[in-house]
Amino acid sequence: VSGKLRAQRAKSMKFKEGFMIKSGQPSRDYVTTGVRHVLMRQGVLGVKVKIMLPNDPTGKIGPKHPLADYVKVIEPKEA
Repeated sequence: VSGKLRAQRAKSMKFKEGFMIKSGQPSRDYVTTGVRHVLMRQGVLGVKVKIMLPNDPTGKIGPKHPLADYVKVIEPKEA
């Protein structure tokens, strides 16, 4: 959130919770971004929102492929 809230000077505030990927191809696949500008009496207030989607094997609510740091351990074959 950035802009003039109740004072004369503009301020910028950040709120975050949880885990967010910020670089590479997984950030393009998993992170959805939205920006809105609100016209108020004192000036313009800007809001940016980033939401990280969950991994979904069916591909309905998130990407099908898992994150790059996911490791699947396979048991060795018996000889």
